[in-house]
Amino acid sequence: VRIKMPKISVGETDVLILCGGLGTRFRQVQDDIPKALAPIQGTPFIDLLLKDLVDQGFRRIILATGHLSSQLEQYVQRRRDAEYIISCEPKPMGTGGAIKLAEQHIRSDIFLILNGDSRILLGYKDMMNFHLHLKSDFTICLSNINDKSDFGSVCLNDKKRIISFNEKKIINNSFANAGVYCVNKKLLNNIEKKKYFSIENYLIPNWLKTYKIFGYETNLKFYDIGTKDRYISYINMYKK
Repeated sequence: VRIKMPKISVGETDVLILCGGLGTRFRQVQDDIPKALAPIQGTPFIDLLLKDLVDQGFRRIILATGHLSSQLEQYVQRRRDAEYIISCEPKPMGTGGAIKLAEQHIRSDIFLILNGDSRILLGYKDMMNFHLHLKSDFTICLSNINDKSDFGSVCLNDKKRIISFNEKKIINNSFANAGVYCVNKKLLNNIEKKKYFSIENYLIPNWLKTYKIFGYETNLKFYDIGTKDRYISYINMYKK
């Protein structure tokens, strides 16, 4: 008897994009805009992320904002291609705190989390199917292309389960965290509200002890505009 896999509907899957943070490293480039609005050949960076999502059929996108939030709000309000929801943190809460704050807006049982300052040309539906197929609680997209020294290294066992998540430590045969996550919403139940913490430094290391966390491998490179050098190199690459 074939067991029917739960069908996944991209159009009903929420996406949370983390656009908060003070962007202190990015301020060397421009200090009057949120990082997600950094122009790439005249196009705000967030537009590239939103186009990737909308082109793949996502229709409900939550932006977790903070510093200079009103600019992002005004920007996405002009778009008519999906439903955009703003979850604005009253004070910096870290990526973990921002996710907990946005929980009230998340409707789908599984949802995606993206970083608002990095981009990978991923087929998100494949990652979601991988997540469902393995009955994963939390799935991390892993690139074996990027330099792990900047992005933390992650190790898998032969069943693709993550056995170590070492931000900033390098181990052979490890992957770089590409900053895209597929999450079962129920994981958010046990997180404290209104606390400051990071998804990478706090949530994932703690979740590894109790939940099934898998790594979705890809040969795609991801690009991050968090620092002046990376931002400039992305613009230069984008020209091509």
